[in-house]
Amino acid sequence: MAYITKKKIAKAFHDVVLTKGFSRTSVTAIMDTADFRRQTFYDYFQDKYELLTWFIDDTLAETVERNLNYLPWIDIIKLVCYELDANRRFYAECINSQHEIDVTALVGNHLAALLTELTQTHTAETAALIWLLCLGIAQSLTHNIVANHPEDYETLSQDAIAAIEMTLKILH
Repeated sequence: MAYITKKKIAKAFHDVVLTKGFSRTSVTAIMDTADFRRQTFYDYFQDKYELLTWFIDDTLAETVERNLNYLPWIDIIKLVCYELDANRRFYAECINSQHEIDVTALVGNHLAALLTELTQTHTAETAALIWLLCLGIAQSLTHNIVANHPEDYETLSQDAIAAIEMTLKILH
């Protein structure tokens, strides 16, 4: 039940951010939209920044980690790019309106989980290479979200796939 409640709060958060903007999103507005009492928010989250982190982590965990055993890694990369593009307004608002949460690093963490699973090697050097590659891909994706003239997400996904394929060749 706790997960469902968190998902409902996160959905309300998403809707309020799109309507009012991140900086004018209050706990009261989120909980009124979710149709929960205000105190319920604090049963799960400390503030809207913790909720933002949870929202991104949960969304990307659904997209990446929960698909590791079901989809080819290339499809997962495409799904990540699609998710970020499909919710561009929300992510752009969150990136532009606050600096407490590093959205790029959160995206990079989930991409790194995917690549770590792909490589099946766990040396410090491999971990560093994976992290830097994933952080670079994540930076490209999040920069595109806030760009005045964004590239098509399919182009970005192809670039990410090419970079990962080159890295996998080096590691194997």
